[in-house]
Amino acid sequence: MKRDIVGDIGAQAALAFLAIIAIAILVRAIGLGSSLWYDEIATLLGFVRLPFGELVSNFSTLNNHPLYSLTAKLSVAVFGESAASLRLPAALFGVAAIAAFLPVARRALGLWPALLTILLLAVSYHQVWFSQNARGYTMLLFWTTLSTILFLEGARRNDARIWAAYGAVFAAAMYTHLSAGFYFAAHGVIYAAFLLNRFIRKQGASAPLAGAYPFFGMAFGVALTLLVYAPMLGDMGSTFAGVKEAAPNAPLAKWSDPVFVLQNLFNQFLALGSFMAIALPAAIVFALYGVYAIWKKDRILAAIYLLQIPITVAALEIADMRLWPRYFFVEISFLYLAVVAGVEAAAVAIGPLVEKRVRIAGVRDKLMILAAIAMVGGSVPLLLRNYAAPKQDLAGAVAMVDREAASNDLTTVYGVAAEPVIGYFAPEWSELTPAMIREMNGDRRIWSLVAFREQVAAADPDAWALFNEKFSLHAQLPGTLGGGAVFIYVSKPS
Repeated sequence: MKRDIVGDIGAQAALAFLAIIAIAILVRAIGLGSSLWYDEIATLLGFVRLPFGELVSNFSTLNNHPLYSLTAKLSVAVFGESAASLRLPAALFGVAAIAAFLPVARRALGLWPALLTILLLAVSYHQVWFSQNARGYTMLLFWTTLSTILFLEGARRNDARIWAAYGAVFAAAMYTHLSAGFYFAAHGVIYAAFLLNRFIRKQGASAPLAGAYPFFGMAFGVALTLLVYAPMLGDMGSTFAGVKEAAPNAPLAKWSDPVFVLQNLFNQFLALGSFMAIALPAAIVFALYGVYAIWKKDRILAAIYLLQIPITVAALEIADMRLWPRYFFVEISFLYLAVVAGVEAAAVAIGPLVEKRVRIAGVRDKLMILAAIAMVGGSVPLLLRNYAAPKQDLAGAVAMVDREAASNDLTTVYGVAAEPVIGYFAPEWSELTPAMIREMNGDRRIWSLVAFREQVAAADPDAWALFNEKFSLHAQLPGTLGGGAVFIYVSKPS
């Protein structure tokens, strides 16, 4: 019988849990107010600042994560508008997602390995990064984790209340971000497999997951999702049609290629430091071993997370939409669980062999302690990199130009960063256009800020070539966002 997913954990483990949550809160509070990046500013300007009625009916771009926009609007109303208040819901849901994963990890591995898993999540560079990102991804991580708890509990016993709660969480996740549908599709595939098995074996609904309650829970979730999105349905059709039409020819079209996405993902990991050249292959090996170990113990749990990946890739490929790595952020908790499971399985296999040679008892536990120290210790330097720079230092770039530009200089933004910079940081600045570049005659020095340089170059190669003829690079401000460096250019003397 599978472990009950809920239950007491004891006083000592409870203290450890509270300490982990305290650490999670602390590391997410540090730097919460750093410079906002492009998408966060777009969320603030395009949605959070809207009146409530307009916000709940606006799906003009995919940048709107409706439930996050609403909670951010509440946070800004209570605490005032700032980077920290805009990101506060992400930080809170990032911590909540860690706490919610404990019963899932406990079901798979037992209590203390589960606590190690959530400790690693607490100090995870990527979990912290998204917890300080004013977008709905940590909120989505929380809802999908909660839905998995309910799905697993519903698979253990028939209870209409469990599946009613599942439907409500289903809708909350979908209202946060529509990519939640890929995750729930994995639930649906598992449910269908149980129904098929029941049909083939001509059995009654002996297994709770082969009964009708899961169907009604999922149907309830779909109905609630349609209800909350009803005011947006008019926008949604045209928005998705526009994204699909533009995707093949857009500067970011290569993000539709799974091979490119995978290569980029590995490159981003390796860019975190030379340590990752050793840690990443080791993590992959342990994760694969751990997935196998989890599969042997709990196939439903493993299937939920494993199925979501090919379902997401297939759906986005069919829709000709981009495969952003953040669509797989909901896998992060399971990834850490798999690594810990792999380490534990290796310790179980190696422990008895070592004990025979060195005649020391409890080698397995000692190996787990050493592995825990190594994994947490290896995570801390990566975590510190999160505070080394903002995600995208648009504020720092604007401040530098304002300090160094003369009173008669022209300050501009070129490319996709124009709207957030002028709309949020520097309303007195101008947008530099290709026509303005062609007409430059050198009678006035021009400063220009450029973000997402590769995308700007791909959007209009001729204009970018002309830009580089007439401007020289003055400074580069790093960012932790992939491709998030901000470049400051100044016009060359004539």
